[in-house]
Amino acid sequence: MQVTAAEIWHALNQGEFRFFYQPKVSFLTGQVSGAEALIRWQRDERTIVPPDAFIPVALAHGLVPEITQSMFPRLVEDFQRIRSVNAATTVALNVTAQDLDTPRLLALVRAAVAGGSISSSQLEIEITESETVSGSEMTTSSLHALIGEGVQLSMDDYGTGYSSLDSLNRLPFDAIKMDQSFVLRMLSSPKSATLVKASVAMAQMLGLKTVIEGIETEGVYNTLIHCGCHEGQGYWISPPLAPDDYLAFLNAGNRWPASPVGMLRMAQLSHTWQKTLLVDAVFAYIKSEKRGDLNLKGLHTGHAECALGHWHCGLGKAFAGDPDYESLDVPHRAMHDICETIFSVIDTEFSLAQLKGMLDELTDNSNRVTASLQRLEARLLMEELGRGRGH
Repeated sequence: MQVTAAEIWHALNQGEFRFFYQPKVSFLTGQVSGAEALIRWQRDERTIVPPDAFIPVALAHGLVPEITQSMFPRLVEDFQRIRSVNAATTVALNVTAQDLDTPRLLALVRAAVAGGSISSSQLEIEITESETVSGSEMTTSSLHALIGEGVQLSMDDYGTGYSSLDSLNRLPFDAIKMDQSFVLRMLSSPKSATLVKASVAMAQMLGLKTVIEGIETEGVYNTLIHCGCHEGQGYWISPPLAPDDYLAFLNAGNRWPASPVGMLRMAQLSHTWQKTLLVDAVFAYIKSEKRGDLNLKGLHTGHAECALGHWHCGLGKAFAGDPDYESLDVPHRAMHDICETIFSVIDTEFSLAQLKGMLDELTDNSNRVTASLQRLEARLLMEELGRGRGH
């Protein structure tokens, strides 16, 4: 189907564009956590022009900012209806560098937030990596301004560009969204499955949320449920829905399989990795003659501020009273106390025997933490299997 810029203008003036909403499900709760707003061109009751037929034309003629400006009030109006059904839900809007190269989008967001029409914490902006790479200084400035407003920033189609890591390093993303091409091949390609799971682990190390799109089968969903990603979407969960259908979908109260194991594994991974990074940095610092080149700032934090501490004081509280959960506190606090001691003596005269003693104590406590986490994980997995078999 071929369309022209003039037809797009006509459709815009006639109000033929609308949003469809594809639900996102939390792997932790099994409930709908939000939706991605996808623009659709509905010429009449039976004819919907596919996005790949008109978006390239709109981009080529610089019409995307016009569409966004015209449609953003519709998004806010839809969201107010959605929020009346599920007050905690979020909505994600796809934008382009063209949107960010003008002040319009930022002005629209600020006005909606200031007027109470939408909370900035419930609005996510999705932008592909290729847009951030090719974008201008204005693009980057607009992204920083949106983040300053409290809007969440997600890198869409993560893994398909040539410098995803550079983009993550330059811009303060809150989330990555794995490209569905990897997800669709997960069950047939061990390499694709490894890439997805490694990306989830990397995001965890960076403190980023991971959203998985392209979940087309139950097998893919079950493969992802324990890997630590936060949310998923795809046709196995639901296709994009018209606003009224999405509201009905929310009201139905559907539930999907859920598990705390993924988040528990990520907490364990963060614990092991951060301990390794800290030890490596300390050794590099001790061995270097020019220590000014090394920055240890931020490596040592309080017990409640590291990644494991965030989990222990946050999501992990769901296990309060569990003996393995409760047994984490003492060795975890001890690890931070030992690190504080190491950092206090690092610039003083100390013997290698003293350092080895502190590192041995650090390792002993780390092993105690790991053992508790692994016992908790094993028990949770067995409980899930038992429920699945009706026991």
